Amino acid sequence: MLESLGTVDEMYLEGLEMKRAQIRRENPEFEDDAVEESLQRWIIDRPMDAPGRVINL
Repeated sequence: MLESLGTVDEMYLEGLEMKRAQIRRENPEFEDDAVEESLQRWIIDRPMDAPGRVINL
């Protein structure tokens, strides 16, 4: 079970690195702070991966 969670965590962090790289490619003038701000904004405002409603458990 812990190995599975470790894999999920690793994939999540790699995904964030990929998004950072995309932000840098699309905005080469951005400093590190601006990249991180854009990443945080994307995390908060990104569209859902699938249609449906969010259920809070």
